[in-house]
Amino acid sequence: MSANKKLSAQIQDWCLALIIVIAIALVGNRISGTAGMIESIPGMIILGIIALLSLLLSEDLPFKMPTVIYVSVIGLLLALPFSPVSDFVIDSVNKISLSALSTPVLAYAGVVVGRDWRDFAKVGWRGLVVSLLVIVGTFLVSGGIAELMARFM
Repeated sequence: MSANKKLSAQIQDWCLALIIVIAIALVGNRISGTAGMIESIPGMIILGIIALLSLLLSEDLPFKMPTVIYVSVIGLLLALPFSPVSDFVIDSVNKISLSALSTPVLAYAGVVVGRDWRDFAKVGWRGLVVSLLVIVGTFLVSGGIAELMARFM
């Protein structure tokens, strides 16, 4: 398969995955009560476009960086006060609940871990202890940062 056909197939896979995540997140956002489904669509489309652009950049640019860096930079550039679309982007994305977005991502992570459970089991009890410590540490540090921000803002 040529490189163009391979990239085209990969883009189709990304678009399908993004559509599925957006659909699940729209339902989750409606359930959370943050906003209605119709009101949330522009924000979801914006986030989907940011994600797709980030995936394309991480694939096409000669230097390799994690896709999340591209997501952060594109999102930041779109939301900066001097951006002509800043108000629309911020207003649209503010209608989306974080829990609505994290639900499909965590579900996917669960499927991936479940699929690789045998490999994970080979690591043994030490790997489980390290994993639990990482999760607890991440939770505690995130909570501490949130507490500091809440007190000083």
